[in-house]
Amino acid sequence: MDLKLLEIAISLIFIYLLLSIFAMVIMEIISTLWRMRGELLKDSIKKLLFTMDKNSSGIENFYQQPIIKFLGDNATSWIWLDKLFNLDQKKMPSYMKAEDFYDNLLSYLNKNQFSDDLKNIEDTIGKNQFLSDDAKKHLQFLIHKSNGEITLFKASIERWFNETMERANSWYSRQVQYFLLLIGFVLAVFVNGDTIAIFKKLDQDPKLRSEIVQRAEQYVRDNKTVPPGGVSAENMNEINEKVHSEYIKLMSESQDILNWKVNEFEDLNNLEKVLKILGFLITATAISLGSNFWFDMLKKVINIRTLGKPTQPTQK
Repeated sequence: MDLKLLEIAISLIFIYLLLSIFAMVIMEIISTLWRMRGELLKDSIKKLLFTMDKNSSGIENFYQQPIIKFLGDNATSWIWLDKLFNLDQKKMPSYMKAEDFYDNLLSYLNKNQFSDDLKNIEDTIGKNQFLSDDAKKHLQFLIHKSNGEITLFKASIERWFNETMERANSWYSRQVQYFLLLIGFVLAVFVNGDTIAIFKKLDQDPKLRSEIVQRAEQYVRDNKTVPPGGVSAENMNEINEKVHSEYIKLMSESQDILNWKVNEFEDLNNLEKVLKILGFLITATAISLGSNFWFDMLKKVINIRTLGKPTQPTQK
């Protein structure tokens, strides 16, 4: 077993892991400021209940229910930032339990009046001018399927909502991956995270390779899972401190292999510049796979290296 290649692999994977964690911090800030989860939830409910090609009155009325307002929160505590990005108009929940959706649906259909009479609920569904035809048909089908049992109707609605959210979460994960690809490229350029150049350095410098492998092994010993990289966007100080601390950690743990030399890019010829951009793209693609992927991969490769270490020969 070629331990040198394993050490290069461990070093690269560890660097990808550090970059991915840093990228996820940036992604969490963007997601919070743009209300991505809240917008996704709102859009999913709109697709679930309302006609997409009509005006937004249906979903807006749905979001005016008291339950939604209780679950909603502000994007930030900065009034100027809320106004700049129109976030003050986007006070909405980023998550909703199926039970809350059911309660809010009944409140919306019955105009804030409580009713567990399925016949009455069916009548209000038929009279609602904003529900899509498909939503009306499905809701009426669930009512008939329940045979007059409100508990069965509630369970069906909650299951319908949960299945929709599972699909929405899959879409959100893909969207995050696209964002991470862009963030990864910008980050790779910023810290000079060129995979091709890093590979060459690791191949030529056994001391550097050994130091990063030791860091990686220590990292796995100290962490059962990927350390949380989330950050609340409620105040600028927390964001600044989190981004700064993650950047310092990234540069330190990678043994400063990620940095620019003076005039480094200007001194390259055209072919070398193309290869460098290619190296950035490789790094960006790796970052888009996420920190969990690289943490699991790091543990597996370290285990392989541990099993493949030569043992001391026995004395004759």
